[in-house]
Amino acid sequence: MEFDPAALLALFAQPTTWVIIATTLISGIVRGFSGFGGALILIPIMSALVGPKVAVPTFYLSDLGSATPYGIASVRKCNWTMVLPMLLGTWIAQPFGALLLESMDPLILRWGMDLMVFAMLALLLTGWRFRGQPKTGLTFLVGLFAGGMGGATGISGPPVIAYWLGGRTEAALTRANIMVYYAFSSLAIDIIYFVKGVFTWQIVVYAIIVWPCYTLGLALGARLFGVASEETFRRFAYVLIAISAILSMPIFDQMIR
Repeated sequence: MEFDPAALLALFAQPTTWVIIATTLISGIVRGFSGFGGALILIPIMSALVGPKVAVPTFYLSDLGSATPYGIASVRKCNWTMVLPMLLGTWIAQPFGALLLESMDPLILRWGMDLMVFAMLALLLTGWRFRGQPKTGLTFLVGLFAGGMGGATGISGPPVIAYWLGGRTEAALTRANIMVYYAFSSLAIDIIYFVKGVFTWQIVVYAIIVWPCYTLGLALGARLFGVASEETFRRFAYVLIAISAILSMPIFDQMIR
């Protein structure tokens, strides 16, 4: 697809574009407040509308100019002894995940996304967390698994959140660790996608639409952090994640398209 400014304007005439815009804003607010959850809301819905091979790279490309700066700003607040082993595992696995995104049937990828989102939601609702003492080797393995999942589907949250939220680390430090991890893991997958030629002009056009909405949502979510009740907000986020996962299931394609 060659870049055509008219193509960007034409997208705004499509109802699906406005669904993506609204979903992007909501997902940005959730990510800005909690440090995670944006992909769990946006990617399944966008994949149902335009396919995972467009949705996943679009999310990462827009994330580069929106959430990544937030993560980099938290570099001095994070614990690098916890973050770096996770990142190393992720960087190793991401190219293999990207290969799956390119080669797998989109329908299979979408079902896989939905299963992961439901697994993450169950994890959040039950409150289960890894309660052991974080070890460098285990942290690396979690990153390895998350990197493969993230490269293929854009959803790497379940193993990372379950692993880090179960410790006794204070909430602010955990949030900083998550933000920094996602900033540098997203930057790495953007480089991989660029080298592999995944970023087509179609994806760039969608990223131009998604980026400002996601950035606005992140800013709003960050302002809510420390002001709104964390428990109330999380429950609201869980509902949104559940709605996204259900509506994005392939069996409901005729309803949302």
